[in-house]
Amino acid sequence: MSLFKYILSVTVLGFSLQAQAQIFNKEKNADELYEEAVKETRLNHYQKAIQLSKEALQKRPDFTDQELLLGRLYMLTGNTDLARRYVKKVLAEAPTYYDAYLYAINIELGAKKYEEAECYVDEGLYQFPGDKTLMLKKLGILDASERFFQAGNYATSLLEKYSTDTSVQRAYIGHYLLAGRYYQLRNNQILALQNYEKALLLDYSNEEAKAAITAMYIKSGSYTRAIEQVNAELSGNPNSYDLMMRKLGLLQEMHDYPGAINQLQQILKRWPSDAKARSMETPLQMDAAAWYANTDPYLLYQGVLEKNPGNREALDKVIGLSMSRGAYREALAWINRGLKNNPNDQHLLSLKLDVLESDRKFTEAALLAEKLYAANRSNADLKSRYTALKIASGRDYLAQQQYDLALAEFDKALQTDPRDTTALDMMANTYINQKDNVHALQVLDKALTSYPDNSRFLLKKSSILAATGQYDEAAVIAEQLLRRSPADPRYAANLTDLRLTAGRTLLQAEEYDMAAREFRAVLAQSPDNLDALNYLINLQNAVGQSDSSLFYANQALTYHPDNKELLLKKAGVLTDMKRYNEANAITYQLMQRYPFTAKYRTAYTEGLIAAGTTYQRNNAPDSALALYRQVLGLNRKDSLALLYSINLLSDKKEYDSALVYANQGIRFYPDNASFIQKRAVLLENKKMYADAAIAADSVVKLNRSPENIDYADYLHSKTTKNQFGMYFLHSSYDYQDNTYNIATLEYRHFFKRGSYAGRLNYAGRQQGTGLQGEAELYYTHNTKLYSYALATYSNEIVFPKTRLAYSLFKTFKHDIEGELGIRYLNADSTSSVSGVASIAKTWKEFWVNFRAYFISDSPEFYTSYNLTARYYMNRQQDYIAFNAGLGTSPDDRSRLIQFPKLAGLLTRSVGAGYQKTFKYRTTAGIFGTWINQKISSTVFQNQYDIYVTLQRKF
Repeated sequence: MSLFKYILSVTVLGFSLQAQAQIFNKEKNADELYEEAVKETRLNHYQKAIQLSKEALQKRPDFTDQELLLGRLYMLTGNTDLARRYVKKVLAEAPTYYDAYLYAINIELGAKKYEEAECYVDEGLYQFPGDKTLMLKKLGILDASERFFQAGNYATSLLEKYSTDTSVQRAYIGHYLLAGRYYQLRNNQILALQNYEKALLLDYSNEEAKAAITAMYIKSGSYTRAIEQVNAELSGNPNSYDLMMRKLGLLQEMHDYPGAINQLQQILKRWPSDAKARSMETPLQMDAAAWYANTDPYLLYQGVLEKNPGNREALDKVIGLSMSRGAYREALAWINRGLKNNPNDQHLLSLKLDVLESDRKFTEAALLAEKLYAANRSNADLKSRYTALKIASGRDYLAQQQYDLALAEFDKALQTDPRDTTALDMMANTYINQKDNVHALQVLDKALTSYPDNSRFLLKKSSILAATGQYDEAAVIAEQLLRRSPADPRYAANLTDLRLTAGRTLLQAEEYDMAAREFRAVLAQSPDNLDALNYLINLQNAVGQSDSSLFYANQALTYHPDNKELLLKKAGVLTDMKRYNEANAITYQLMQRYPFTAKYRTAYTEGLIAAGTTYQRNNAPDSALALYRQVLGLNRKDSLALLYSINLLSDKKEYDSALVYANQGIRFYPDNASFIQKRAVLLENKKMYADAAIAADSVVKLNRSPENIDYADYLHSKTTKNQFGMYFLHSSYDYQDNTYNIATLEYRHFFKRGSYAGRLNYAGRQQGTGLQGEAELYYTHNTKLYSYALATYSNEIVFPKTRLAYSLFKTFKHDIEGELGIRYLNADSTSSVSGVASIAKTWKEFWVNFRAYFISDSPEFYTSYNLTARYYMNRQQDYIAFNAGLGTSPDDRSRLIQFPKLAGLLTRSVGAGYQKTFKYRTTAGIFGTWINQKISSTVFQNQYDIYVTLQRKF
């Protein structure tokens, strides 16, 4: 016996350990491992990602996405051979896998196997003809393999195909810069120069090309050409520090020290705190002094002035030489020295004005010019110069954000010359910087009065009007400028920006028609404008104009055929139009081409779900299920596809299949009450009430709503198989003082096809105690037929000796139920047989039943009729009942004891009652009936019944 206990304990322990392992050590599937590997890759945990990838491939060897990810991981960790093996395998299995070509090309480029890389790029272009990225890869391969002539031809054809694409332009320029460097290092100046110049044709501002060309000029001794090139660049960018320093270096190389010193002084004026420029000042002067060694005329004239301070010619020479060398402070010191002796010397004052202006001391220069102009109002040159200096002074104040001082200077300039365009323009700019649009418009209107066709003023006014929300007026000016100069891209861009801004503002104000008008105006001017097209696509779709939205999406794709966002947007519009097949075809292609981009996969699955719901609404469940299965094939965790599949399978009464999806949903979303609720309902439909109740309890734990608690109680009630009942009938009469009571005890058992019950009735009378036993059965034959049977036997003191009953019920369409039955009654040594027929109908919460009895009590024949109505509440747990009857029926418990005496009397009855169920377990009811019996033509008797019920399931 002890040995048996030992074996049993070991067996139980083994089973428990196995169950624990199954519960707590559930293995992850390939998809879950792949997702973890992607996350680890993003975190740069490459070795962990490789291990996860290997585990995923063990579970699913043909997992293409996983194979490519593993190839990428080996590439990232420098294991080129394994990376090449996996990427090749992916291409062999999926020749249209776009990213695999890119990885294969990068692997071979990294290994400097240019021929292999070129083979992959050619294969990729065969699968994806004209693909820009692959074409750029091919250009890079040709450059890396130093086939510059072939690469040059390919770069030209690539630029012709994608002339406006900035990435292609950068690649084109990069090719020629690389070729230029290659030939320059090999001293092939001619080919190097040609390649650098081709780069400059597309990007004139390219610093590398310009610097290289300058270096080649210097190397070959062509300083003049180098200076010319730098001067040309400075004309387009006069404030470039690098260009000015480059020019300074060239002047030093040419030993043009006056020019070099002048250039350095200009640099110091613009960047007075620049340490590099400051550090060059003394060495430059030392180099100049050594170069000119005893031949510097400045020193000679300075020596003359030291001996003869009044020598005017020497004074003029040292001033002129100082100015030519950029030594403005020295020049100003010599001028002030001369003015001490001759304070009104016009020549010296004029020179001082020049020096102050050259030294960028515009405010001081303007004050001196004002003094000179006041003394000679008729001098037009002085007037013009005074105006220019006031404007320059105002600009300095404006740069320092001293707006009041700047406005004062511009105002003085305009007082001297009210039509000066520069002063008007700068005054308007000052107000604009202060965001004072009202005064800025006043200045511009004043300017346009004198210069109505001035493009600069008109463009500026248009911008201010747009900034103040006056888009129509701004557009009129912008259109006027564009008509006048249709080839000027500035005006076209200005009008486009203005209309786009207006459209956006109107969109925010929900003025959709007016916004659409602005965007259409942009397209009339520039049909390929991506911003306007996107706005119109979104706008038309938002206002329910899907056809128009699709029109603009197609228009956009004619100009931008490979734009992923436009393709996705078109798919969205088609989905809104319920053209799901077309939408899904687009998102499927995007998903195939970019398998690692989640939004394309999401868009495709959402399109499939939308198509499935449409099939569902159109009563095509099989087609809907097929689409939901496609979604789950891509993403087994898709909650909508799981829920919709459960609903459809449940409607088709395929409960087992629906349960598979419900369990899958619970596995992925253990805290989602919807899936657990679905499982409970499905188990209820399968009559698996115990399991359904467990599921419902889990729903209650997640959400203790009254509905969930009620449903759990309902399911638990379905697990009960027994019921105990107590009934009490109290009858009183107006024609006698006695009252009669009947007490009943009942036990009922529920089984799969119905229930059976046993009852014991007790009634006390003067003649003795009446006892009656009853056996009752409800039996369901099928979904449309069920039977009712009853048999009773008593001691005949109070109750009829024998009573038998049987009825067959059938359910018809439209919630109609019919009944045919028979009753047998033996009481007071007489027997009667009755036929029963009834019809019942349900209208939502109402139930009405009409029953007729055809009673044969030989030799008499009677009829009895009964009408019952119920109004159900609370999931049909509770109801209010009303009934009316004519005649005495063999089912009337309160009058069966006197049935032979009452059967032939005219009897009328009415009653009402209420039954309430508590948590589907306990039911209580109370009913009252008034019965009126006609004894003779003048005598009537009344009976009053009160019937109380109490039942409890367990």
